[in-house]
Amino acid sequence: FLGSEGRRAAIVSVGLPPPNQDVIDDVANTDASCSKDESTKKRAVLAGCCFTFVYCIGLTLTTPFAQARRDELGCDALCVGTYSSLQSTLRLAGAVVIGRLSDRVGRRPMLWIGILGNLASMGIAVALPTIPGMFLSLVPSALLDQIFSVLRALFTDFFPGKSGAAEAARTDSIGRLGMALGFAMMLGSGLGGRVAGSFAQAQAIGGVFVLLSLPLIGFLPSPTSTQATSSPSSGGSEGLWKLMALPVLKKPGARLLVGLRITMSLAFWLFYAVWTPSLKGRFEFGAAEHGQLMAFIGLVYALSQGVIAKPLIRKCAGDGKQSDPTILLCACLSSLALFRVPALLTTDIRVVYLTYFFIVVALGIVNILISSAAAMLAGGSSETGGLYGVLEACEAVAGMAGPAMGGMLARAETSLGVRHLVLVVVVALYSVNTVAVALRYKRWVLTAADADVGNEKKSD
Repeated sequence: FLGSEGRRAAIVSVGLPPPNQDVIDDVANTDASCSKDESTKKRAVLAGCCFTFVYCIGLTLTTPFAQARRDELGCDALCVGTYSSLQSTLRLAGAVVIGRLSDRVGRRPMLWIGILGNLASMGIAVALPTIPGMFLSLVPSALLDQIFSVLRALFTDFFPGKSGAAEAARTDSIGRLGMALGFAMMLGSGLGGRVAGSFAQAQAIGGVFVLLSLPLIGFLPSPTSTQATSSPSSGGSEGLWKLMALPVLKKPGARLLVGLRITMSLAFWLFYAVWTPSLKGRFEFGAAEHGQLMAFIGLVYALSQGVIAKPLIRKCAGDGKQSDPTILLCACLSSLALFRVPALLTTDIRVVYLTYFFIVVALGIVNILISSAAAMLAGGSSETGGLYGVLEACEAVAGMAGPAMGGMLARAETSLGVRHLVLVVVVALYSVNTVAVALRYKRWVLTAADADVGNEKKSD
């Protein structure tokens, strides 16, 4: 504020000897560097959120036509199940590999690869309007499009550290990314049926939006923090092993996060097996009603990420200290269990929307907290992308088994005469997660992160 001459005059005026000019210049350069660093971080978050918004609109424009397209192609229940399993299998492989490559090669190249994969899928889907074409179009996007996990890792690179201030900045940036995603889901799902008359038209318009998102990647600056971009020194299988190895997975906290993500995703797929048929049975839901509900979910998710989560998470942190969101995380996991009961059993559509408001808000907060905890445990960009990839792969694993398990449990309800068996299992899974977080989250995640900080200071 005073400048170098002002600092000199202020120091002399209180009777101290004037400092060396080199010292004053170093302080001034440090101030300028910090200001520039903050500006770079803001530009990164803004560019990343704008890219996510435009890109995700392009992906969600086809949502209203998805079921109609499957019906038109003659894709029956077996076909849909096979498609979902293949998608989860490909995402399982792609999430880990792309996430780890983003640690070694860099985040931005993986964003380019993801966009190219999605454009290839869009082209195949339009050129081959058949069931084999539908399956073939799945391969490039499911394998290569890991853009959102790579963006979360990139934002983490800009906000390293394990203090309360660093965690607040990191969760805020990830929350803004989720807000952009939520608004894009809302607009894309709502606009798709209005601006396009068929799946092919929606896919073509979506491709235009994806192309428009390409230049926004160029506005993403490189993080000022150290980013590992070196490749494995050894060749062959040893080099591949070093590439895929993630020492962070040896930590109990990382395994806890993996367990949380698997069981949460499994609970989602189990619930989904009975949720969609129940909407049709209770309220005669059609394409328009599903579109309205998805738009509402997108809006609430955006608000949860950008407005609601931030003050709640900040209340968990002391001044300059690491936050302890254990109680908040337990409350959100409990909400995911409890509010699903009236959502599935009510015959009032207003109750469905009300309960899903709390479900989506809780889910948004949980996603932010898990992403932030993963960043703390990874301890730097050298493993952050890989750990995010593993967490994405956990969702894929649950997606492979969840739909089939949900269907079998739904059939068991009829054959065994047990009502709401799926709902009981879903509530039980979330309850186990809540207990695990209450007993182990602080010790395995927060205390482990504090220990890592202490080790870093000793090494310095």
